[in-house]
Amino acid sequence: MPAEAVKPLRFTEVPLFFAALWFACGVCICHFFWISPALLFVSATLCAMLSLLSADDPSPLALVPPAVLFLFLGAFCVEAVPYPNPQTDLAYLADGKVRTVEGTVVRTDAPHLAVSTLPFSQKIRQEQTQQIHLQVHAVSEEKEGMQTVSGGILLKIYAPLADPVPAIPCGSIVRATTSIHLPEQYLDPGVWNERSWLLSQGIGAIGSTNLHAIHIIRQGGRASFSCWLHSLQQKVSASLIAHAANPSPGFFRISREDATMLTAMLTGDRAYLTRGVRTSFERTGTFHLLVVSGLHVAIFAGLVFFAADVLRLSRPVATLITIALAFLYALFTGYGQPVQRAFWMIALYLTGRLLWRERSALNALGLAALALLVANPRALFDAGFQMTMLTVLSTAGVAAPIAEKSFAPYLRALRTLWVLPCDPALPPRVVQFRVGLRLLVEHMQLVAGPRIAQMVPLGTGFALRLLELLLVSVVIELVMSLPMALYFHRVTVTGIPVNLLVLPLLGILLPCAMLTLFCVAFLPALALLPSLLTAAVLHLMLLPVHWASLSPWGNLRLATPSSFAILAFLACLSFALWMARRQKFAAAAALFFLLAGATILTGWHGPFHRQNYLSISALDVGQGDCILLMTPLGKTLLIDAGGIVGAAPDARFDIGEDVVSQTLWALGIRHLDALAITHAHADHIGGIPAVIENFHPDELWVGRNPHSPAYDSILQEADYNHVHLRQHLAGDTFSFGGIEVHVLSPPPDYVPKAAPANDDSLVLRVNYGHTSALLEGDAEAPSEARMIAEGGLQSDLLKVGHHGSKSSTTAAFLQAVSPSYAVISVGRHNLYGHPKPETLEKLEQAHIRTYRTDLLGASTFFLDGTHIWTSHWNARQREGVAQSFQECIRPAPGHGPLPCAP
Repeated sequence: MPAEAVKPLRFTEVPLFFAALWFACGVCICHFFWISPALLFVSATLCAMLSLLSADDPSPLALVPPAVLFLFLGAFCVEAVPYPNPQTDLAYLADGKVRTVEGTVVRTDAPHLAVSTLPFSQKIRQEQTQQIHLQVHAVSEEKEGMQTVSGGILLKIYAPLADPVPAIPCGSIVRATTSIHLPEQYLDPGVWNERSWLLSQGIGAIGSTNLHAIHIIRQGGRASFSCWLHSLQQKVSASLIAHAANPSPGFFRISREDATMLTAMLTGDRAYLTRGVRTSFERTGTFHLLVVSGLHVAIFAGLVFFAADVLRLSRPVATLITIALAFLYALFTGYGQPVQRAFWMIALYLTGRLLWRERSALNALGLAALALLVANPRALFDAGFQMTMLTVLSTAGVAAPIAEKSFAPYLRALRTLWVLPCDPALPPRVVQFRVGLRLLVEHMQLVAGPRIAQMVPLGTGFALRLLELLLVSVVIELVMSLPMALYFHRVTVTGIPVNLLVLPLLGILLPCAMLTLFCVAFLPALALLPSLLTAAVLHLMLLPVHWASLSPWGNLRLATPSSFAILAFLACLSFALWMARRQKFAAAAALFFLLAGATILTGWHGPFHRQNYLSISALDVGQGDCILLMTPLGKTLLIDAGGIVGAAPDARFDIGEDVVSQTLWALGIRHLDALAITHAHADHIGGIPAVIENFHPDELWVGRNPHSPAYDSILQEADYNHVHLRQHLAGDTFSFGGIEVHVLSPPPDYVPKAAPANDDSLVLRVNYGHTSALLEGDAEAPSEARMIAEGGLQSDLLKVGHHGSKSSTTAAFLQAVSPSYAVISVGRHNLYGHPKPETLEKLEQAHIRTYRTDLLGASTFFLDGTHIWTSHWNARQREGVAQSFQECIRPAPGHGPLPCAP
């Protein structure tokens, strides 16, 4: 940790730090509120003139004009930067129909093995898949032939294992017959907006096709520099993966899984990472070690800077060499956004150290933040940008001042321990430390000999370095609790000890792995020795990671913090920055405020729920079911958790983790009182394992289901997590959190078939006061006929059975229920044609207000015992920000409900 003069946080001391803060405030304001760019420009001009007039004024009021100036500049930059091209022409044609597209290949990925399960069977299908990014020139229109369209398509090519996938180099012009559609977008609160992210990458639609439907019009061509870099990255990664097959001793062997981790660490290629590997690092808060991030670039730059210091190079020369080599390393890793940000942070930080002789780290941080935000103001809301800035801020703003007031002077004094002329220039306490240590070494020489005596200063230095590492790790972990809770919903209790053990090893691993990668790619004959050393260090590093990931303390999940908790944390962080520079109790006060802020973030926050209301939410999980109930007394019940038919066991996308859990956390839920399974089809239980692991429900409600691998594994997962299993059959009635639950199906004498079926569905009717809802699952006509015979079906809300298919919602059943509202859980452009026009027509003729999750997203119905009303979640495409519109639909003939104008 470099020495830095500890000064109070004042504008005159760190002007760029405060300028960056004011600039960020302006970005925040215009992110949520639109302001005319012309008005902002005029206001900024007036503030600039006032700042010049008050430049010589020493009063505190003279700081107001420059503060407001940077505030207006931040707001103006947000309004001036255009949004990504929405590619509306291409989106209009992305309707799932088979079309012919023609375009230029601007990026290619290496082929991978794809494993999937065929729908409605247990057969496993294996095939090769490759992704290419196509810059489209033309797309076929049904009646007009090829139509000129500009945009980007992410095209996935499938091929049998026996057929080699031909190389399609960048710059090639290809024509493909494919079905193109928009990316799957789940309109739920808290769920990542993939479409917005792809648009920022220049991709407006996605498609899939087989190898024989690709026709290469022109092989090769002028490729962009970024595509060439990506191809180089792919080749180097593939060579390291291939090297993993070479035999070598066990502990010193780089396995294929090890090779996937090394490629992610060195080249930034995450394509080979499995979910299991990612989860181990995520649980321990060490995922930043697994992928190329600011830490890796910083370690690389630190090694270069250290080597320049050993060679006694001047500071300007060392800075230029470090920046140049860091830039080459960033290029080698593909120069993605996290690496770009890390490189510019390092470059601007080192430049700032040259500009200010007192080496103000906060000034350098302010310069870097200003430059990055001017280039891309919306990066302020990027998780990677926030984590990078908070890491540097915690180190330079809190840990460094605390160290400087405590042990850092002693650590520097050890470098020149035997240089006696240095004593007069040091503080008295440091001089006393040096004299006492020298006397101790001299006495030890008389007793134990000179070699043992020299271990005293070495051991002292090691202990102080360990204390420095502990301080930095504790401060970073406390500060990083905000992005960890906000974006990853995790408490990394084991993060501090794991990082203490892993970080030093990472400093050794990266140079060894870089040497291994270079030898594997260019000098294979010399790769054995460095690969043995790399494997040994990597396996040592993985030991604490794997140990901590298995610990029950390593997987504590959090709900999204409230706005109050976030503001309270930022206030505590500000106090910690201020207290770290005080003369008395600096360390204790700063750490206390950071701990208080982290406690507020991770403390218990109840669900965002209206008291004394029963809320029933149909979540958007695509072609599947997921219903959330929050009772008047605050109890939570989740019925089903969606799923994707045919998803591979280790798929990169888990709907339970990436959609359902994210939505529950966004609603402030961190624990479920009960979880119910209607029946054992994949589109209902696919997300159940992740929900059990993340929310640890007290009870699991089931009907009568046949055995199947997926269903049996859920029962085992529930037993492992001590979830009480309760079977419910027709006729059961019980209270749950202030509501009455009536089980309508399956009947007690029901015998399921050998395989899961829709009529296995657990059908529930919930009552609150004089209002009620019937939740049908996928029950079909036979089950509906039995329920009609039993009677007592009338309800205000109906969850339409089997996604609106013809086999459910018979006219007699609809008449018996006689709902005022209905909701259909269904996926956009699904393969089954749900909901069927016949079902929509029945609902329309019965004058039932019908909501569809594919059109409106998550829809919530509120029951207060006498009335029922609703709201639904709709995503604004421009900013990817979700908002709720009250009672804003009406049935449309032949099309179901459509949103009205807000």
